[in-house]
Amino acid sequence: MKIGTLLRVTDINEADNNFKKLKDLGFTSCQLVYKPEKYTSDAAKIIKEAAEKNSIEISAQFCGYNDNDTVWDNYYGFNTSGLNIEAYRKSRLEYIKSAAEFAHEAGITDIVIHAGFIPNNPFAPEYSTLLTAVAMICDHCKKMDMNVLLETGGEAAVALLRLITDLGKDNIFVNLDPANMLMYGYANPVDALYTIGKYVRNFHGKDGVVPTDPRVLGAETPVGEGMVDFYKVFKKLKELGYNRFITIEREITGDKQTEDILKAKAYFENLLSELNF
Repeated sequence: MKIGTLLRVTDINEADNNFKKLKDLGFTSCQLVYKPEKYTSDAAKIIKEAAEKNSIEISAQFCGYNDNDTVWDNYYGFNTSGLNIEAYRKSRLEYIKSAAEFAHEAGITDIVIHAGFIPNNPFAPEYSTLLTAVAMICDHCKKMDMNVLLETGGEAAVALLRLITDLGKDNIFVNLDPANMLMYGYANPVDALYTIGKYVRNFHGKDGVVPTDPRVLGAETPVGEGMVDFYKVFKKLKELGYNRFITIEREITGDKQTEDILKAKAYFENLLSELNF
């Protein structure tokens, strides 16, 4: 199992320094978060060389949307998040496709996306449009032998399973974020692994609590201080044969972020040792 973290590159000219800092913290893998106005081949080359120079394996490119109009909550998020929003669908599809092409040039095999809220009702109009949009991304990535990973969050595990099976693609997987499942209030990650476990290809080491306000997400916490039962989660992952990446995510900034990430690294190392994982 490889323990890494998210690496956000905001200035491509600082990429080497970004990767070096990660190496100095003792990490050997990361998910790359890089959202320029326009992806270029030159930037892909810089990222690839910086990662190789610092011996960091990029497990996935976390693809966001560069319109910055998503509201991350349990209310307005339904009409601003992901690919089933009519006003943004075309531009977001094109941006993700270009991100996938960039990732391919950088030697990255997987992309992670927030597809948007997946309706429980398979006959809802939003479901068919989301299904079509994700299918287009999968087909685009398939041409480059790449995989598409769906970030968990605003859906029940069975709704995510339905989307995957309805797509019928062999390059669609899950980036399991156990905290998101609780923070959105739609699933328990331990239970969810019985439903979607075989599709997990990457994992966010993140913690949080359930919401108590129907409009607001539950709070993120440092790893080990929230409601994610990591012992049971990893015990089930071990049963499923998962042995890939733990990508630590801590959505704050500054020295406290680094402190919490390093504490999470030690937490997961101890847990894996305890489970003989």
